[in-house]
Amino acid sequence: MIYYYLITTVLAVINLIMLVYTYENKKANYYFMLSMLIMSVSNFGYLAVALSTDLSEAVLANKIGYIGGCFIPLITLFLICTICNYSIPSWIRYILYGYSFGVYFMALSIGYSDLYYKDLSLGKLGDATILVHSYGIGHVFFYVILYGYLVAEIIILWRQFIRKKAVSKSKLWILSLMVIFNIIIFIIGRMIQPDLEIMSALYVVDGWVFLYLQKKSMMYNLEDSIASTIQTQEVYGYIMFDNELRYMGCNKVAQNVFPGIETCKVDYRIDKNDTVKELSEWLLSFVQNGVDKHQYRSGEEYFEIKISRVWYRNKARGYVVEIKDETDRLKYMSLLSNYNTELLKKVNEQTGELVEQQKRTKELFLQTVTALSEAVDAKDRYTSGHSKRVAEYARMIAARLGKSKEEQDEIYRAGLLHDVGKNRIPVEIINKAGKLTDEEYNIIKVHPVTGYHILSGISGSEQIALAAKYHHERYDGRGYPNGLAGDKIPEVARILGVADSYDAMTSNRSYRSGLPQEVVKEEIIKGRGTQFDPEIADVMLELMEEDKEYSMRQTDSLQHRILIVDDEPMNHKMLRHIMSDEPRYEIVAVKGGSEALKELNRERYDLIFLDVMMPEMDGLETLRHIRKIYNTPVVLMTGNKTLDTSAGFAELGCNDYITKPFLPLLIKEVVHNMTERTQIHQ
Repeated sequence: MIYYYLITTVLAVINLIMLVYTYENKKANYYFMLSMLIMSVSNFGYLAVALSTDLSEAVLANKIGYIGGCFIPLITLFLICTICNYSIPSWIRYILYGYSFGVYFMALSIGYSDLYYKDLSLGKLGDATILVHSYGIGHVFFYVILYGYLVAEIIILWRQFIRKKAVSKSKLWILSLMVIFNIIIFIIGRMIQPDLEIMSALYVVDGWVFLYLQKKSMMYNLEDSIASTIQTQEVYGYIMFDNELRYMGCNKVAQNVFPGIETCKVDYRIDKNDTVKELSEWLLSFVQNGVDKHQYRSGEEYFEIKISRVWYRNKARGYVVEIKDETDRLKYMSLLSNYNTELLKKVNEQTGELVEQQKRTKELFLQTVTALSEAVDAKDRYTSGHSKRVAEYARMIAARLGKSKEEQDEIYRAGLLHDVGKNRIPVEIINKAGKLTDEEYNIIKVHPVTGYHILSGISGSEQIALAAKYHHERYDGRGYPNGLAGDKIPEVARILGVADSYDAMTSNRSYRSGLPQEVVKEEIIKGRGTQFDPEIADVMLELMEEDKEYSMRQTDSLQHRILIVDDEPMNHKMLRHIMSDEPRYEIVAVKGGSEALKELNRERYDLIFLDVMMPEMDGLETLRHIRKIYNTPVVLMTGNKTLDTSAGFAELGCNDYITKPFLPLLIKEVVHNMTERTQIHQ
């Protein structure tokens, strides 16, 4: 039993310490603090009785324990009145205080008179000392404290429900149930074991309840919470919610804007309240998506709604909805907007054509750049997409060098057009598989100058023209066409020189595949300071170091698969014969649409030649089935030379169509364009 009193005393003190940590200078918190202090003192008294060795010690300790019994019910009553905003007249307070002190003074007479206790002696309950006694006539007044204050609390609670004032009902119920629970357990304890001080344990439980209510009370004083951040309650509206989105209260401004809020119950969510449905949706939007601002209109008035968290001691305690009247500001903005509308309209009309013209000019320039670039790449069957890759590498280098977005775009366009002069070089030289003769190499060396003169005639492309002319100059001065060295070479040309050499080494050739990354890295290191600008070469090496998967290279396959779908075997032979001198293409032929679909399901193809007129499933029906699954380019073949079917075929997903009999050069050109050329986008 001594351990029982010791444990309950320690727990009561712990509760007191925890309450002190969260204490605020508010009336309700003061009552919490006073109650917890008295509970701790009373438990010390009960422990002292259990440890006493003579009658005088037990009597003194019992008087200390009686402090809780005489004053806790009174303080609980005052606490409920404070929470309910119910004011008790001062004279009634003095009477109640006087009554409690009177009962306690009678308890202090124990040992001196028989008014409160009589027939005193010591006894044992287990290993604990108990004070054996019988009650005197004065003890009747103690029961008035227990039951009278309980009746008063129930009356105040009942009046609160009738008034429907915005007060937390859950807190009132918790306090009332706590008091009722204490009385019931007290009575049961007295009936079962009258010598056991059951109140020692009840004070610990009550302390836990007070700690919970103290935490809740941090949120329920609406005006104090708002005043800590903005002292404008008469201008702004505020509505408070706890962490579970339960309504806690609002001020008068909020009630005027949302009259339906008056029907909301404290401690309940407002999800099902149609009168404030928008408010509920805003709260959920803030919690789920972080949307904290909304506009609200009520009649002719406009309001800005802002939702934020309520913080206390670095912990989120709930939510506050701030309501700001924006009517005057929006009306002013509306007048100002109307005043400027006509002026803006006229300005827009006058500048619209200029903007559209500039847009068309820019689009035309980009289209021209793209067309010229593709025209160059079309001549080289083994370096498809070279200009685009060089442009991309150059832009990556420029970005690492800290160039602006505009400068990066200019360098990208220069990369697309750096080889435009190759249009003057014969195809047989460009596509020659073996080593070039000196005469052929000299012809190749002309293309930078040719490119410069082609591009210099385009307004606004000076840097692009210089890049085309000097991208084959070397840092040591041994390049062409002018033998410039070091910083005399324009920077854009030095960037393209590195990017161009890198792509040349990593691209596939008719006689070899792209070089391994380590070999390319060694060549760039070897050319650092001789062929390449050292700083730009270092940037390229950084990019290569980060490219663990070696993705910065030509990924186009050297071998392409073509599927021919035609019910005439003669057409199969003819197409095979036309492409027989092109070893890079593998031809597979089937006789019908069903076979074609099976073949596509089995293998991947780069191009499909599809006959329009076939038995069972014709070409158009086959094309519809293909387009449900595959994006493979499709060229339709038809013998109809009189009907313009290009528009209709395009709607079905056809990329091109040709007519029979086949022109061999036309077939090869279609195959090359469908399998080799790379679409370029800025």
